[in-house]
Amino acid sequence: MSVGREAWPEVVLAEEDFSRYLAQRLGTEAVSSMASQDVPVADLYLACACARGIPAAHAALERHFLSKVARAVSRVRGGGVDAEEVLQQLRHRLLATEGGAEPRIAEYRGTAPLSAWLRAAAVRTALNLQRAEGRRARVEQEADGTALEGGLGGDVELEYLRRRHHQDFREALAVAVANLPPRERTVLRLHVVEGVSLERIGAMYRTHKSTVSRWVSHAKQQMLVHAREHLAARLQLSVDDLNSLMRVVGGQLDLSLPGLLRETA
Repeated sequence: MSVGREAWPEVVLAEEDFSRYLAQRLGTEAVSSMASQDVPVADLYLACACARGIPAAHAALERHFLSKVARAVSRVRGGGVDAEEVLQQLRHRLLATEGGAEPRIAEYRGTAPLSAWLRAAAVRTALNLQRAEGRRARVEQEADGTALEGGLGGDVELEYLRRRHHQDFREALAVAVANLPPRERTVLRLHVVEGVSLERIGAMYRTHKSTVSRWVSHAKQQMLVHAREHLAARLQLSVDDLNSLMRVVGGQLDLSLPGLLRETA
């Protein structure tokens, strides 16, 4: 117990709680010989505190461990995943509680240093995300192409503008996604691409799902503003034509967003 407190003095954890946590994972015999260097007591202390939802423990985990696992993610074979997105998913999977069950960080049993255990978890998360994105890319590439090539209910003017400025439309939305602040872009990817619920994203950011909903709505509005600015500067259209083209952009934003978010990852 004293080893854990010395390593993490800002993390306050009840001695009885930690002893029970250790006994459940190591057995009573191992607990009685915790002086052995083979048992990473300080790591187990922090994992226990994180599993109990202690904010200071979460902050310590972020500062001393999670901020350093991005290098392991970058070495994932094949690449194609965003390190920050992997970390966001890893935070949720490790620290979120669902259905009364303990957070997954409680599965850490001290058989390896916590840093190594977290690196392995980050790599698994990156590989899962990589495979999921590969499957979604094949499906949504077809859906995206259908959305962009389909008609617009007989509106001849909009159909003409859509066909003539198809590539400009794509570039404008790509620029709009790139111009989003990192938080808004990450939240959109989690919700739109990964299908993470607003409630779960709220838990990750320690805020209410209504706040996350506002973030998503504001991000889409900002995308339309940036797209309009890009199209106005590039095409030199009349106000009426620009307004008509923005009707196309707004109408197809939700259909095009998943593919755009992956392209700008």
